[in-house]
Amino acid sequence: MDAETQLAWEKRHRPRAGIAAVLSAIGLVVFYIGDQMLRQDVPSASGLESLMRAAQPGSVGDLPSLRTEYFQLLDTKTSLLLLIGIGGFIGFVGMAWAVGFLGVAARAREAPMRKVILYVPIVGGVIVGISVLMAQIGTLTLTNDFLDGPRTVAAAVTAENDFLSWSNALFQLGSLTLAVGLVLVSLNAMRVGILTRLLGYIGIVAGAMLVLFPLPVVQIFWMGALGALFFGRWPGGNPPAWRTGKAEPWEPRVATPRPQPASGPEAPVRRKRKKRQ
Repeated sequence: MDAETQLAWEKRHRPRAGIAAVLSAIGLVVFYIGDQMLRQDVPSASGLESLMRAAQPGSVGDLPSLRTEYFQLLDTKTSLLLLIGIGGFIGFVGMAWAVGFLGVAARAREAPMRKVILYVPIVGGVIVGISVLMAQIGTLTLTNDFLDGPRTVAAAVTAENDFLSWSNALFQLGSLTLAVGLVLVSLNAMRVGILTRLLGYIGIVAGAMLVLFPLPVVQIFWMGALGALFFGRWPGGNPPAWRTGKAEPWEPRVATPRPQPASGPEAPVRRKRKKRQ
């Protein structure tokens, strides 16, 4: 596309990408906060009690499971589990949409990106979103199956379902794919100037955090910042590349120093006038 055609296309799709970015930030907040709320209420089993039960005569598998209280808690948190799943789905799918739009805009400005790279964050974000929703559905199904069964140690050890198995595998695959997509798109968007250096580096860190260690505040802040950028609300105005449709690497404004008066042997020497007597 030429620059005018590209800018016209971006004008139509930027509001949608902005909405996707804002919804992503909201969804990720719901997902992470809901997960922390659930973890705070989870009862902890005593290791000493487990050892004492193991020393008792008879089969341990026939004893009542110490995880029964945990599953009973999950049974009362159905709404929270569904909210976590829906929030995660919206958060990561919205991220896929927003970063995909950013990648298209970067490539249109001659960023050194292959076309296949545009699909990497999209596919990764959708896979992660689906896996999060599947995990919550699997947890609810597993909880119902356990509470409807004998509630023994053997039943708790063998408790599993296909939803949880597939969701774990998809989450690992999707997180790695999404991380690679975030890093590549952020780097190239920064090179052509549609992202400032600050937003570019934060996008790279947001991708790395998906696989190194969880730091959700980075992803949440970055998606909110992308929303402001797409809506044209970025402080100080959007980078020039969004207006021209061409690659214009963003550079921070540096104040020009004022010239200092010359000093030393090359400085002009002022002659003193003799006073008239």
